[in-house]
Amino acid sequence: MQIGLQLYTLRRAFQTDPVATLKRVRAIGYDAVEFAAPLGTDFAALRRTMDEIGLVCPAAHVGLDDLRQRPAEVLKMGEQLGCDYLVLPYLTPEQRQWDEVIPALDGLARTVRAGGFGFAYHNHDFEFEGGEGDRPYDRILAGADPDLVKMELDLYWTRKAGQDPEAMLSRLSGRVKLVHLKDMAADGDMADVGAGVMDFASLIAAARAAGAEHFIVEHDRPAEPWESVAASLNHLRGLTLPA
Repeated sequence: MQIGLQLYTLRRAFQTDPVATLKRVRAIGYDAVEFAAPLGTDFAALRRTMDEIGLVCPAAHVGLDDLRQRPAEVLKMGEQLGCDYLVLPYLTPEQRQWDEVIPALDGLARTVRAGGFGFAYHNHDFEFEGGEGDRPYDRILAGADPDLVKMELDLYWTRKAGQDPEAMLSRLSGRVKLVHLKDMAADGDMADVGAGVMDFASLIAAARAAGAEHFIVEHDRPAEPWESVAASLNHLRGLTLPA
């Protein structure tokens, strides 16, 4: 199974030397990377490096303001990187105007689709605040067109919000296309994959059954980023996973 890495995990190294970072990610054994880089980045040059070393980029994270204000640059980035999906990764507290944002998702997705890409929404825990049925995540699932707006499910943040990630994968069957592999320590903090309480063999099997296509390791705040990404991949490679 192809395993990717969200480059936000290595954001300091990437900012210092993106080419060296990509080469080291590949040397560790990752097959893919998910970008989270400013639109001014020289994506064409990085794509040449990726082609040379055998890395692919199934997805890139794109902020709401860039999707709204710089769509041509967003689509150019996706084309240069060879993305399958462009992902809305986070909404700032000021942007969480759900009555405005949720109806706008279909339009953003149509813009992305016109460029040849799928569109997905990535969750944190704040989307699960409130009463069931009226939570932002429930409203997104009900209010956005499932053919246009897919999901990138973050397993850690889903569990942090008090949800069962495996049950959520089942709920999202046919709609979840990307999964962030991120573990939870016993105290509720983030952990390297395999160092926490989550059963990734079962979760990956459930995600595959739900139609997920891309599996991406991430750790938002690792103490030692390079050790973290290597440990997570080593754990995943040691599991019995689907081909």
